[in-house]
Amino acid sequence: MTRSRLALLLLLAAPMVGCEQSSAVPNSPKPAPAAEVSPRITVHKVVAAEPVEPTIPPVWLSRMHANWCVSKVGEPFPTTELPSLGGALTKLSTLYGKQAAVVLFWTSDRWMSRMALEDLVHGVVAVYAPEQVAVVGIAVGQSTGAARKLLGEAKAEFPQLLDADGSALADVGSVALPRLYVLDPAGKIVWFDIEYSESTRRELEQTLSVLTAAGE
Repeated sequence: MTRSRLALLLLLAAPMVGCEQSSAVPNSPKPAPAAEVSPRITVHKVVAAEPVEPTIPPVWLSRMHANWCVSKVGEPFPTTELPSLGGALTKLSTLYGKQAAVVLFWTSDRWMSRMALEDLVHGVVAVYAPEQVAVVGIAVGQSTGAARKLLGEAKAEFPQLLDADGSALADVGSVALPRLYVLDPAGKIVWFDIEYSESTRRELEQTLSVLTAAGE
């Protein structure tokens, strides 16, 4: 290769030395940083519910149970006169309270009777003055001795009457003892339940709270 040709090749190659191809676009704008996304918070307005006035619970009975009930809500409680445990004839109406009366028909051969008697002691007698809310027990078909035995076990010291032949019970219904009735000051039935359970206790408390609040 002649010297003049070598010089020509070096001259043609000179612009390529130190050059690298770049994929970058000159003066291209930088991508904007991703915006920070804050979590969306939904605020719910809380509206206070209006207080609901307590009411006397309704009496729900199956058709069979309804057939066992003679006296209904809204009717006067039957007038009756029965001997007390001491033997003196007593008109039931003379034992009513100024705001309400609770009448329990019971028999000693039912475990629910003892529970009902004990609940009346703790939930009614211990809470209300007897002249305001009276509690009366009516022992159905019981001797004085049998009645006193269960009353002593339940520590029930409120007035008790003896319905030896079941005639007083027959005026309000049949079977399904114990039976619990709540009467207003005029002796009208405002609520009752047959047989006894925890729901009976709750509804009794609710009924008495309404009657005593109305009498304040």
